[in-house]
Amino acid sequence: MRLLIALFVFLLAVLGAGYWLNDPGYVLVRLGDIAAETTLWGGFLILTAALVVLRLFYVTLRAFLRGSSWLLGWSGQRKAKGLHAHSEKATIALVQGKWLLAQQHFIKAQKLGDIGFAGNLGLARAAYELGHKDVQINALTSAKTLSPDNSQSISNLAMAWQVAQDESEEVIEILEPLHAAGECTHQMHIVLARAYLSQQRWLDVKALWPSLEKQKLLKKELFDKDFEHLWAARLLAEANIADALKMLPKALKSDAAMLTQWVDLLLLEGKEDDAVAVIEVALAADWDEQLVRRYGTTHGSDIDAQLVQAKKWLKKNTNDVALLMTLGHLAIVKRQVSSARDYFENALAQTAESDPVRSEIYRELGRACHSLGDSQRALQYLLKA
Repeated sequence: MRLLIALFVFLLAVLGAGYWLNDPGYVLVRLGDIAAETTLWGGFLILTAALVVLRLFYVTLRAFLRGSSWLLGWSGQRKAKGLHAHSEKATIALVQGKWLLAQQHFIKAQKLGDIGFAGNLGLARAAYELGHKDVQINALTSAKTLSPDNSQSISNLAMAWQVAQDESEEVIEILEPLHAAGECTHQMHIVLARAYLSQQRWLDVKALWPSLEKQKLLKKELFDKDFEHLWAARLLAEANIADALKMLPKALKSDAAMLTQWVDLLLLEGKEDDAVAVIEVALAADWDEQLVRRYGTTHGSDIDAQLVQAKKWLKKNTNDVALLMTLGHLAIVKRQVSSARDYFENALAQTAESDPVRSEIYRELGRACHSLGDSQRALQYLLKA
């Protein structure tokens, strides 16, 4: 039935068009030399077309005013697809560490709609990595609004980022009163400890230590890369090495990374003799090449005693390259240049041709030979460095 009606309407349209074309019609409007002519059929078609256009305009306008039209639906679907696509690309860029790309996609998604709690946190992270503070703050504020229950966790995250951005003083001003009032959460104590480390406030780290112990927060997974630094700062706060060693857990007495940080802090404070003592205790517990090398560049008040100790170690570690270089460095300090050259040459003999440490040994041999007046050999070694 519908097909017959459609065919009938089509036939009428064809006949009307034929009559319109063949009949000269009559003038509707004349303006100067220009005249608009039509026929009865033509007038009917024009009127019908005008009604259809007016009807479409009315329906579209009404739909916009009511907010529920196929056009708005199509536009909404288009925005939703764009929002999803940009959010997905932003997440992938975030995982890959492409912070600028992630931020760009998050912002584009944000213009199309609500990126949600996770999206705002992702945008904040990208902005933090890029140093775009305003974007970071706005994204964290939006995240708090979307999830009030996580407000404190977001604040802790913001303060942790402040510490990383050298704004530790502001964080300390916020958290110290809370700590004094006993209102700090576990995460707040961790952030406060990191802030103290950033400001090199070793005595404050010591004062905070009982709280960290009581709440069982002294775990590597909680402090990550700051864990060794935290312990080194705590040990540094002790009046003498003996007391510091007593409080050091057995598991950490052979932790070369932590002990090296402790040595570095001692040297930063100008406590060379204490640094030497720590290295000797550490190497007695567990041999570590990094600490052996550090022994040669750490000069206490008694270099002769260090040389004696290093020679004792050499009896058990005859071909240890790091130890031979350490002996060479200590001998240089004592102006025993000939002995230093021998140690360096022995170290060179123990290294493979592809070992990158050979460049350093060549430089040391070049300096030693130059000091001994052997310019030709010095030049040969330095050219190989």
